Amino acid sequence: MPGYQVTAEDVQACFRGEVYGEAETMTAEWFADHVARNDIDLERSPRYTVDGELSAVALIAFRGDRAWIGGLGVVPGARGHGMGGVCVVDVLGIARDAGAATVELEVLENNAAAIRLYERAGFEQIDELSVWRREWLSVPAREAVGTVSETPRDAVAVAALARSPATCWQREPRSVAAAAPFVTLTVGDAAAAYAFVRPGATRAAAVLDAGARDEAAADALFSLLDARFASHDLTLVNEPSRGPLNDALFAGPFWDQIALQRRMRIALR
Repeated sequence: MPGYQVTAEDVQACFRGEVYGEAETMTAEWFADHVARNDIDLERSPRYTVDGELSAVALIAFRGDRAWIGGLGVVPGARGHGMGGVCVVDVLGIARDAGAATVELEVLENNAAAIRLYERAGFEQIDELSVWRREWLSVPAREAVGTVSETPRDAVAVAALARSPATCWQREPRSVAAAAPFVTLTVGDAAAAYAFVRPGATRAAAVLDAGARDEAAADALFSLLDARFASHDLTLVNEPSRGPLNDALFAGPFWDQIALQRRMRIALR
């Protein structure tokens, strides 16, 4: 039975098991940030129970006539009984009722069951995205040249600097601006490369978005990132697997590719 008001605990319960691991990563702080930054509509995000027990959740977001599934999961004990298919059908119906023309999502490349589910529903792959991580540096940073600014930026200012179109929903200017405060790094004239970085409360920092005109500019950007955030663990999520940033990351000395995702889309009209 679908209900609403999905919680962080619900999401954590659904994203567990062989694919996702057992770490307690879906904290209340993470969930609130995810909802606020990415326009998750909790009033229209279904929560399913069977005999009063949680069985599945789906998070759906809207921007204009576009929708995005910001999380869809089934608790381990309810898997293998068609619950995921019910969720997808319901979410697509909610999106249609809201006037959405398209629905997008990202899914881990090693989650074969979820990929089959989405393909059966009519989703098609539109890109392959890499997730990258760099641990804090214990060696001297490479020589770096560029500009580092902590000047606040709204969505319009972010869009003026960022690549277009964005690589995914979470890296659109609206999501980046909502993550303020963050640091802006630029390299070269007319921003040949840029990055928006949000330092965390601990030693971790997230690259909210980044882009580069070519591989040389990308390499210079990562040198600047390594110098400015040498004491931080860095993550860069959902970078297209073809392009100057990805090429520079593969060629560089410090970053590791830790996951691959499929970006998928379905047209509703």
